[in-house]
Amino acid sequence: MVSFNIEPAFPQKQGDIIAGDPSDKQKDKILLGTVAESGRRRQLWLDISGEQVVGILGKRGTGKSYTLGVLIEGLAAGSGDSPLAHHTTPRGGLVFDIMDIYWSSVIPLSDGSSSEIKKQHAAMIKGGMAAQSLNVNIWVPAGFENSEIDPANLKSLRIDPSSLGIDDWGALFDLNIYNEPRGMLLADVIRHVSVSGYSTGSIDVVPNENFSLAELVRCLETGDFLASYDGSTIRAVKQRLETYAQLDVFQGSPTPLNELIQAGCVSVLMLSRVPDELKQVLVSVLMGQILRERSAASFAQKRIDLDTNLSDQERSELAKALSRRIPRTWVMMDEAHVLAGSREGSVAREAMIKYAKEGRNFGLSLAVATQQPSALDARLMSQVETMIVHQLTASKDASVASENMKSPVPDSIKVDSTNTDLSGLLRRLGQGQAVFSCGNAPKLARSCVVGIRPRVTAHGGYEA
Repeated sequence: MVSFNIEPAFPQKQGDIIAGDPSDKQKDKILLGTVAESGRRRQLWLDISGEQVVGILGKRGTGKSYTLGVLIEGLAAGSGDSPLAHHTTPRGGLVFDIMDIYWSSVIPLSDGSSSEIKKQHAAMIKGGMAAQSLNVNIWVPAGFENSEIDPANLKSLRIDPSSLGIDDWGALFDLNIYNEPRGMLLADVIRHVSVSGYSTGSIDVVPNENFSLAELVRCLETGDFLASYDGSTIRAVKQRLETYAQLDVFQGSPTPLNELIQAGCVSVLMLSRVPDELKQVLVSVLMGQILRERSAASFAQKRIDLDTNLSDQERSELAKALSRRIPRTWVMMDEAHVLAGSREGSVAREAMIKYAKEGRNFGLSLAVATQQPSALDARLMSQVETMIVHQLTASKDASVASENMKSPVPDSIKVDSTNTDLSGLLRRLGQGQAVFSCGNAPKLARSCVVGIRPRVTAHGGYEA
């Protein structure tokens, strides 16, 4: 086993390391693992009392997705104390599951019949952990279910088409809304249907801000403003609209956000079977909704806390309104470079950056995992306060990780008695080991090496 001797050493009298909140409140925390350096055995906890942005980096097969699963388990452990977490303020969680590997978080590990479950169960027992049922729900966009292979109790997500922003429509149709004829027509139709209304020549259609896709199609068929557009442009947009109008995800009653996100529960949204353009839009729309909901909830809470002129009735009404809003929430995404990469435009990327920049003010945290940190948008990386870095061997990726470390680099690093630097340390980490670095860590004098704790539910991120 590789040994890590790092200076300065932690004081012998120091117990567990708890980092993540600048005020060191330690009211809410999640167990990440055990410090994997020479010296006293210490557990490492992520203090989630304050909101934050976490980056989990590592090349394929080193434990990056597994570590995100550890966060999911900690958030889904429920109120009070457990071996996984301590929660005084249970938060909600939403996982954008790009690869469909986190649905298995609903399965507590046992000494079961399959060799994979036996192997994972043995690792859990060896690590001193015990199986625990968690509060996890599995969702898939409506219409993308597969009854032959899907787990039981799968929930279907439906989206209100009128909740899409104009850039979402552009992404969904793969059009430039601002200078391409089809894009400009689409924007014009949406404006007439939702804001200004339109005439068919015989009747005036009043605007409806909660429009359906069928209403957009009808507008394209009858609106008298269409005379300024070429017939081929109209037919192309209408054909695409009719295709999307048939998707179940845009039909029926939209899923209430407070059903998708609940306190003490993590929802896993399976997205691998969804087309890329629709995937982008779903992430953008949901992150925008979460930000708006929590902004309103935060404002209501501050009025309750600060407004001394409130009557008892007003205070009661605000409390009721607050109870209908979603709780403080973590959004999590694996393979984040797919939707938040630096090379191409993406409504999901812009939504994630806005969420990362503004969300902490409203009780929102973000965790992104990627095997290609050099491909992740630099604006998103700049918001990361806590880094959990597994093995990185590509020089570009190791450089990005090293440049973004938040706590001081150790004075000296020895791996198996050989002196090295931080980049060398990142190359020598074993599977399940990571460098932990946190900007919000009053008592953490430097980055440290951690062995991530075993999962207590099944991990789906392996080759099958």
